[in-house]
Amino acid sequence: MHESAVLPPTDPDSLQQAIDTFRVYCGVVLLSFAQHGQGLRETVARRFIARGMSCTQNIFAVWRAGSEHDAWILHRSLIDRLFHLHYLGKTDGFSEFDDFSFAALYEARQQLLADPDMRSKLPESLKDIQQRDKARYERIPPRKSRWQRPKAKDVAKQMDLCFLYSCAYDYASAQVHPTFDEGEADYEILTKPPGTVALPNSTVVTNSILIHTMLVQEALNISEMRWHVLVYDFLDHMHLFLKTGEQQFQLTMREIAQFWPASQLCEPPSSKG
Repeated sequence: MHESAVLPPTDPDSLQQAIDTFRVYCGVVLLSFAQHGQGLRETVARRFIARGMSCTQNIFAVWRAGSEHDAWILHRSLIDRLFHLHYLGKTDGFSEFDDFSFAALYEARQQLLADPDMRSKLPESLKDIQQRDKARYERIPPRKSRWQRPKAKDVAKQMDLCFLYSCAYDYASAQVHPTFDEGEADYEILTKPPGTVALPNSTVVTNSILIHTMLVQEALNISEMRWHVLVYDFLDHMHLFLKTGEQQFQLTMREIAQFWPASQLCEPPSSKG
């Protein structure tokens, strides 16, 4: 007898279950961050995990709706966050990133308030926010001296994952701008009876789950806390699922549920040896 070939998961229901479990896992990790994490480093780490998980869920949702094109656009956004988080961890640029983000939003609001056609249409609360934030904005260095966003290609090279740029980020980037044949799949979905159009290839979903496991791992790496082995086991078992379809991650999540919150999944920075 020949053993059946081991194949990665493609069934929508299996992918949905994996993403739902991954969401629960991320929720537990985020609560651990919130309980023990201190400072900008930990705050940025948990925010990136939360945003990445939401993005992964949205990728699955639009893929299942038949819009592979939009799923790849979101996939690019997910990889971009992985690259940013790695860069922030390597450069310890969390404070500079905070100032950069604050200033960018302040300037965007100020541009609206300065526009004569828009000024009268904006809520008064926007002016109040600008007045509240003005003092901090004025303490931030001029634009030329501020933190700069990293280039995706450079970060991929630093991570020794050049293929992640050329075969994933760059490919997904091609979906952002209009192309000649885009909209054909949407035409099929809109003009045929519901449920009669086959789902697109699931590669964008499995790749997105993989990227988010890498993002969570990156967040754990930059965290100054010591994490329990179960937290890492889950990520390893998600990788196993993506390779073989084996759902060991479900058992690991059950172990985490039995262990936490009676016992903690991490130790605060002051407890690291």
